[in-house]
Amino acid sequence: MDTYTTISGDTWDKIARAVFSDELKADQLMKDPANITLLDYQVFPSGVTVHIPSLSEADQYESDLPDWRK
Repeated sequence: MDTYTTISGDTWDKIARAVFSDELKADQLMKDPANITLLDYQVFPSGVTVHIPSLSEADQYESDLPDWRK
């Protein structure tokens, strides 16, 4: 299982940018059942473990498309 340990001030989009190189993938982190108890956080304190799901090929491909092709 891949995880990310937060530092003070992290947000969902900042974590997504760090692990997926795409802040628009924050919804993938938030939809993961292992992270359901973390949804009350808007700004994380340090030391919180966030589960990092693997992205399907379709999800990875979609982020490379321009908006008009999605």
